[in-house]
Amino acid sequence: MKNLLKTVSLLFILIVTISCSKNDDTTDLIDTRSFITDSNVDYFINRNGTVNIIVTGEYTDSPNLGDVANRGFVYGTTSNPVVNSNNTETALGSNPVNATFRNLTAGQTIYIRGFFEMSDGTYFYGNEVQTSTTIDASSTRSISMTIKPDLFFQNNDGITPELEVTAIEKESPIEIGFEYSINSDFSNSSVTLDPDMTGNIFLTTYSEFITGLTLNTLYHFRPYAKYADGTTTNGGTSTATFTTN
Repeated sequence: MKNLLKTVSLLFILIVTISCSKNDDTTDLIDTRSFITDSNVDYFINRNGTVNIIVTGEYTDSPNLGDVANRGFVYGTTSNPVVNSNNTETALGSNPVNATFRNLTAGQTIYIRGFFEMSDGTYFYGNEVQTSTTIDASSTRSISMTIKPDLFFQNNDGITPELEVTAIEKESPIEIGFEYSINSDFSNSSVTLDPDMTGNIFLTTYSEFITGLTLNTLYHFRPYAKYADGTTTNGGTSTATFTTN
């Protein structure tokens, strides 16, 4: 009888031990990974009409499930996009991370979510956010420009003024240049564009050699920019005057 009780006790201990071991293994494999993409995406409309979408997110790894080989964001025009060769951007920075999808076609619904690519080739996907590349930036875009007080170049044929773009938000103009007139109120003004500008307008200095001016005459200059919808702006109140030789 004692041997029977001893045997039963040993079996009970063995069963409990195996059960606890299984529970411990299960605990080790709990998936604590997360990748939360912020639904408040940002955008920038390019000069050619395409749209850049800027996303941010925060992630949590789960070391018990292996190493992360790659971490990023994936987008698609249908829900639940999966990674392929041309629809991902690497997540940059430390938490929160960010990425920019560039040159997306206007007029589309876009679905975005964060992902982990694991070292074993499997993928983990986070929550999905939805946005659109149908954007009217007329009430949010802005650009600040300053005419430099000194000419870059001057001779008997003309002058080369410079303007500096000091800030730009939400949309790139399609044209940039100089508006000038002999009148301080810029009545009867003319516009000369920078013909070398082929891409987006950025924070940099633009210049152009302007000819056909009347000699020994005071001219008033200010910046000029035009958006795709036809709206024009001088990007602030900056003006300068130059006298031709």
